[in-house]
Amino acid sequence: MKTIKIRLISLLLLVAGIIAFIIYALTPPKGDRYYLPEKYAGWICESYNVDGAPPLAVEDGFLVHKIPDNGILATSSAPRLSPKADEYFYYNEKGMRKAKELQHGGGYSTEIQGQREHHFYFWISSGALDSDYENYVKNRDVKSEPECGPWKKH
Repeated sequence: MKTIKIRLISLLLLVAGIIAFIIYALTPPKGDRYYLPEKYAGWICESYNVDGAPPLAVEDGFLVHKIPDNGILATSSAPRLSPKADEYFYYNEKGMRKAKELQHGGGYSTEIQGQREHHFYFWISSGALDSDYENYVKNRDVKSEPECGPWKKH
C-alpha cells in the first residue's frame, strides 16, 4: 500500500511538472515594448551596451524602446535575447496607440568579437510588407549596414 502511494505521488508530481513546463514554454516572458513614430515604415537600427548612452526604461516588465524619427536608438542596456513577447505602439503629439497594422519584416544583428556592443537592424512596414520588401529591402547591398530611418520614397 505504501509503495502505491509513493508511486501515485511521484506520478502526480511528474504530471504537475510537465504541466508547469508546458505553461512556461507557451507563455514567453515580457520582452521589449517599442514606441514608433506614427505610421513608421523603414529600418530601425539599435545599438546596445553603448558606453555613455542612457539605459532603457522598464515599463510593466518590458524594456521600453522609444524609436526617434530617424530610426536610430543607442542604449547602455543589454539586449534581451531569449524568446520573448514584444509589443508595438505608434506615438504622435496626441498620444499613443497599439500598432495593429504594423508588420515586422525581418532583420539581423552584428557583434564585433571582443567588443561589448551589439547592433540590431530590422525593418518595419505599416501595412505594405510585400511592396516595402520589393522596393526597399530586396536589392539592397547586404554587405553594408542598412540605411537607418524611414523609407525614402523612390
